[in-house]
Amino acid sequence: MVPGSDTTRGFRQRQAFGFVQDEWRAVRRLSLTLGVRYETYSTPTEVNGKMAVFMDPLSDTAPRIGGPLFRNPSRKNFAPRGAFAWDVFGEGKTIVRGGAGIFFDLISSRNVLVAGNRMPPFFQRAAPANPPFPNLLDAPPGTVVIAPDTLDYHLVQPYTAQFQFRIQQQLGADTVVQVGYTGSRGVHLLSQLNNINTARPVTLADGRLYFPPDAPRMNSAFAQIGTRRSAFDSNYHALVLTAQRRFRRGAQFQVKYGFGKSIDNNSLTFVQSDFTSDDGVPTVFNYRVNRGPSDFDIRHDFAANFSWEVPGPRAGAGKAILGGWEVHGLAQARSGQPFSAQIGFDRANLRPSNADQGQRPDARAVPADQVILGQVERWFDPLAFTLPAAGFLGNLGRNTLNGPGLVSMDVALQKHIWRTDRHSLRLRVECYNLTNHPSFALPSDIDLWSDEHTRLPSTGRITETTTTSRQLQLALRLTF
Repeated sequence: MVPGSDTTRGFRQRQAFGFVQDEWRAVRRLSLTLGVRYETYSTPTEVNGKMAVFMDPLSDTAPRIGGPLFRNPSRKNFAPRGAFAWDVFGEGKTIVRGGAGIFFDLISSRNVLVAGNRMPPFFQRAAPANPPFPNLLDAPPGTVVIAPDTLDYHLVQPYTAQFQFRIQQQLGADTVVQVGYTGSRGVHLLSQLNNINTARPVTLADGRLYFPPDAPRMNSAFAQIGTRRSAFDSNYHALVLTAQRRFRRGAQFQVKYGFGKSIDNNSLTFVQSDFTSDDGVPTVFNYRVNRGPSDFDIRHDFAANFSWEVPGPRAGAGKAILGGWEVHGLAQARSGQPFSAQIGFDRANLRPSNADQGQRPDARAVPADQVILGQVERWFDPLAFTLPAAGFLGNLGRNTLNGPGLVSMDVALQKHIWRTDRHSLRLRVECYNLTNHPSFALPSDIDLWSDEHTRLPSTGRITETTTTSRQLQLALRLTF
């Protein structure tokens, strides 16, 4: 951030929503819900005139002062929805439900918090080459280049199409099982590109892109150019099974299992802590090569909970000590998140803002079950990958490796010391991660090589867990 830059903005935006919905009982056993929602918004304005835009960031040599910030894509945002519920036999024991709808992602404040601020001339983000310390801007003339962060002017409205289908069956008086299928399709999704101003590539006869070392940037007037584009898509499908049983003596349990898969070509979100894998997008010339499992893809997910009112004396002194106890538990087991091994330096001459902009290596012909070693010191085998030729992107797909899974069980023992209709006092003993099982995070070191092109000895090492060690907690809770 060059001194004199200003990040204070007074953005204003108007949003308007409306919907029509009808719930109709077609016959005694079939109910329908049909509706349509309309969502529109204005393009943001800035009350002090501190707004600048690039109509085409790869050819414009200077931003245009004033709005609009982007071409408004929301004027036709009609979103139909529909659902049904069918009592198959009219006995309330076999119920079939389904629904589908279109849901829009509004382009609003979260999209201008960065892209609306980091634009010259009001904000100048510099990318000095080999700057002296600590006076970073005392670099030689011509090496301090402005690096804007933009929002694509030609945005298309992002939306998802979602659906679900469920069959619920009651077994006896106390057991309910359910099987369901759910899915979504994301279209024109917004996501971030760290740098679109790469070296100008050459397309070879075999279709591969080659980035020559002496090639100029796509826009020589600037250094890195970050942007947010509505150019990404996603698919999600999942089978979900659940069972619930209530026993007659104060006990009940629920079990859920989900088998799903999420695929996209960029999983970047506004909050970076949502998940740990951030692969980046190596090239904007073919988003298809970045298509793979989402960073948050969980293939198998199992969860169960139970509660039990422990039998005890109902009167006398024994009730005060042995009566009113309850045991509760929650167990979870799921498969690991995917991630990618990365080169660690700019092998393809993309000239990124970070180390490699998600550049991945070439994959050797090694069986998949031999790549994952499963050790904390080295989760995957770095020798399964080789350096691509200089100026080329590697052939390894995105998120082709899987990290450790998660296993955890929490239990609680509680007793109502005093209880009325409106008040209660409970003593509670809680234990988190009862089995003290370590659930490890993704490898902290996924870079394969140093800037000097030597292999890193720390590649594949895991340094964090996703759950705590066994913890005990004693609580006295007053509810009023």
